[in-house]
Amino acid sequence: MPTRKLHWDGFYNARDLGGLPLATGGETKYKAYARSADLRFATPEGLDAAYRDGFRTVVDLRNGFETRTVPRSPEEAEANSFRVPPVPEAELPEGMFGVRVPLDDTHHLEFWRRMHEEGRLGSPRYFGPVLQESSGRVVEVLRAIAAAPGGIIYHCAVGRDRTGLVTFALLSLAGVEPGAIAEDYARTPAELVKFYERLEFPDNSHRILENLEKTGHTLESAVLEQAEGFDAWTTLRKAGLTDAELETLAGRLLG
Repeated sequence: MPTRKLHWDGFYNARDLGGLPLATGGETKYKAYARSADLRFATPEGLDAAYRDGFRTVVDLRNGFETRTVPRSPEEAEANSFRVPPVPEAELPEGMFGVRVPLDDTHHLEFWRRMHEEGRLGSPRYFGPVLQESSGRVVEVLRAIAAAPGGIIYHCAVGRDRTGLVTFALLSLAGVEPGAIAEDYARTPAELVKFYERLEFPDNSHRILENLEKTGHTLESAVLEQAEGFDAWTTLRKAGLTDAELETLAGRLLG
């Protein structure tokens, strides 16, 4: 029996998007999509296990500067100063393909300044504004996923915000119950404990929870807030994805 939590060696915060309840009944299909933290600890054995499970594509959502261990400029070093240490893209086994499509539009400074002022950064409360107002990079990511072969693993750095946004979009397109989308996101802090411990890097999950509490939210309620009234098909069609792309993205989860 498939399980949502993935036990591939060296993978952290990794789970399958299968087994989630659909609003129309039934559940999402396993081995279509998997979300994860970055693959810095993934072993050849772990990657081979993912391959045996049918995963053929890894989509890396990080910015270029997050993959360079030696910064090219002081600005790049500053950009990495509050992130987990940079690491190159994973070396994948033969037959598994990697593509990096940065999700963050780092040039949209006014938008990110507003997200910071509204206390939305680092939480699901930025999902809706990105999808409604700054969706260009999201479209690029989802277009790459729609065109990719086999099962698809996607990740950012810790597998929380950017990975969470892509997950929110995919599960919403498939018609997953909003409560299940919220529950999936809320699993991340516990899943990241061992990742941060192995990385020997401070875990800021408590700060995210504290910031949400100031606005009267939990992780779950923040996701539900974004899901309320959100029409994924209309929003992403308006952003530029074709019906064929949307049907592919959703269809993989629907079987």
